[in-house]
Amino acid sequence: MSLLPLLFAPLLSLQGVGDAVVAIENDTPETWTVEYPRLIQPYVGDYRRCLVGQNRRVTGEADFERQHRADLPACEAAFDKALTASNAALAGRENYTDFTAQDVRDVFEHIGRIHIARGADLDNQFRLRLQRAARARAEYEDTKPPTLVLELLDASVVKARTDATAASAEAAMENDDAIN
Repeated sequence: MSLLPLLFAPLLSLQGVGDAVVAIENDTPETWTVEYPRLIQPYVGDYRRCLVGQNRRVTGEADFERQHRADLPACEAAFDKALTASNAALAGRENYTDFTAQDVRDVFEHIGRIHIARGADLDNQFRLRLQRAARARAEYEDTKPPTLVLELLDASVVKARTDATAASAEAAMENDDAIN
């Protein structure tokens, strides 16, 4: 028996398998990229720290995009300083003659757009969690057995109910004592 048929057998068997549809879910549906000379990294870092270092308020509403958008005017001085310092660092460098002042401005504006997009992403995550919680609650209400009643109450609720029913319970006990 020749070895040649044994070598080609796996390949021939794989030819009979049809192309199966494979669904690949994108884990990162939106990817932002900023490319700039490493020489201006410290100025990019200063501007990003200003944007990230602004105060955020968790209000229970999806308003992080608005808050992130408000960071741009708050960091305008850092933007101008980073832009000026970056242009000064690149000026006169032979390696960066094709990187214009407008290219530097575009880098910093792009960083601002990324910052706003992060706020929008937080808003989307917040809305999705609220929707999932509402769906889970509705599903639970729809599928729970009608005879199952289980309440977990904290001590303040139990005390309030006890106080509310204490007078009627005491009157009922006195009524039982009077009958006996």
